[in-house]
Amino acid sequence: MADILQIGKDAQESKKLFPDTIDASIGMFYDEQHLVGGFPSVYRVLKSLAPELMLPYNSVDGGGEFKKNVSEWILGPYEKLIWDTMHPFICSTPGGSGVVSATFASYGHENEAILVPNIRWQYGRFAKPRALTLETYSMFDGMAFNLKDFEAKITALAAKQKRIIVVINDPCHNPSGYTLKLSEWVAIIELLNRFSNREIVLLYDVAYIDYSLEKDARLKISYLPKLASHVVTILAFSGSKTFGAYGLRLGAAIGLSVDDKRAQECQQKLYGYACGTWSSSATPSIELMNAMMRKENKPEFLADLARAKDTISKRGVIFKKQAAAINLKTAPYVNGFYSFVLCDKPEEVYAKLAAHHIFVVPMEGGIRVALCSLSLKEVDGLAEKIKLIAHL
Repeated sequence: MADILQIGKDAQESKKLFPDTIDASIGMFYDEQHLVGGFPSVYRVLKSLAPELMLPYNSVDGGGEFKKNVSEWILGPYEKLIWDTMHPFICSTPGGSGVVSATFASYGHENEAILVPNIRWQYGRFAKPRALTLETYSMFDGMAFNLKDFEAKITALAAKQKRIIVVINDPCHNPSGYTLKLSEWVAIIELLNRFSNREIVLLYDVAYIDYSLEKDARLKISYLPKLASHVVTILAFSGSKTFGAYGLRLGAAIGLSVDDKRAQECQQKLYGYACGTWSSSATPSIELMNAMMRKENKPEFLADLARAKDTISKRGVIFKKQAAAINLKTAPYVNGFYSFVLCDKPEEVYAKLAAHHIFVVPMEGGIRVALCSLSLKEVDGLAEKIKLIAHL
């Protein structure tokens, strides 16, 4: 399993020796002036936060203002619907990773499997400490989500396990850049509802929701009340991604179910895990979220976010178009931070590219190219370089 942070360090060392180095390894947005995060509004607000706000411990759940802001931001126009029809709770976490860790630790049983796609982020790193295995389904059938294989694998797990953790990363899936169609999301919900004799834990990883180009990126959330009572959903919010403040580790778990008892049990599990691991999230990250949602800061932030989305979209269009023109095979890409180039020997492809000062991340079935961190100039022609150097 590739060490993404180490690859990033290797890329930085390469840049010191070779100015033409292309670092497409780390999932952080850099704007065209190479400003990490790319949000001047966030820089400004961070510098203005008073020490007396940032230094004290925070509460385990992040506090009332934080929970209110997370609820309004993530649930958006469907906030009232969710609170009227389900039983939500919110707990701050160290980034979206904290939600993944808490979910696997709270609901995973040793030697049991978690259902994940074959093309995926490194969920295995969070499963391993709990002695959990990964059951994979083929994510794509042509250019669409492979519902048939998803159904086959969850059916097989249901024959062996009373509880099944299902991971869905959408929109702007890491590492493929795919976004589920609404019809595919509805089909997944209907399928999960069929397993009423099993407990289903849906880890809904929405880390990149604020970079989706869907007309309504939160519309799928409005379908969560259709999930039956045997399902508990845990949304993973990554404020680190939303605000481009990666090192602050800002995140939150939003747990909910139509069954009050399951929701309360989930809350107890996640709060208990938080108390026994990180105790409370970093106060500066909590205060940043609260400050950015205030009326004097929010309009500027929304403008920054719109520019970031537009920039990432332009990079994606270039890479997708040029890859298709030279028949460089990629997973279906809609938009987002990454594109995934399909190949049989990703470690070997990585080594060939690194030798030519191009740094990507080798994963099962291919290499992840972080378009988010590259300028438009660096993206232009990159597909051809990958194809020629790696002989793909």
